[in-house]
Amino acid sequence: MKDRIEQNRKAIRPSWSDLYDLKTYKKMNKPKPEKFLHIDNGLTIDLLKEFKDIKQKSLSECIASRRSLRAFKDQSLTFEELSYLLWETSRVDHIENDIVYKTIPTAGATNSGETFVFINDVEKIESGVYLYIQDKHQLSLVNDDDNINEIVNKALLRQLRGAQVVFYFTHVLPRVEYKYAYFGPKLATLEAGHACQNLSLTAEVIDAGACAIAAYNQEETDHLLKINGADHFTIYCATVGKKK
Repeated sequence: MKDRIEQNRKAIRPSWSDLYDLKTYKKMNKPKPEKFLHIDNGLTIDLLKEFKDIKQKSLSECIASRRSLRAFKDQSLTFEELSYLLWETSRVDHIENDIVYKTIPTAGATNSGETFVFINDVEKIESGVYLYIQDKHQLSLVNDDDNINEIVNKALLRQLRGAQVVFYFTHVLPRVEYKYAYFGPKLATLEAGHACQNLSLTAEVIDAGACAIAAYNQEETDHLLKINGADHFTIYCATVGKKK
């Protein structure tokens, strides 16, 4: 165990100066990985971009009230509230000179992150797992198995707890490795943390709360999202629901 601990410590403290002389895929002019994940399955939902019924709070208020929430009120999220959470957490703000700018920092604008959501109780949306199409602000259905709620809860190690939505922050490692090679995994985990913090604070605006989750079944979660679990896998999860 001691060797494993030391090995993992080294993985998150690489020497940045080594990168300057490293022959990365970018320096070798290899083909650049795709910027975004798109799924063409015929069911796409356009989300709202204006939030007329959401009363804004100050950043100080959101920081002061933020707590990890593990018990949720039995109340649906509105379609507007879900749209707002995704808009502030994971959207692409704009693309300029082939560079992706998001609502969160990404290493060298490599944007390795994708966001999936399990819709448990949201008005106007059927229950299921959806991919957030970050450059179009849309949802695309990924998984609507009949027993999807039980599959999600089991993969979360029984931590669903009646949450209205579950966010999954996944990462396509070749995107960040293209520029940063073996530094990529560390940078991807930082990006996931940025996204989850945005989610936690944005949830406070709608009188909801989030609970960040790192303890989940890796294989079952990746299978649930229909991602390969090798170079694209889940790094972070978060349950979201209304405060009691």
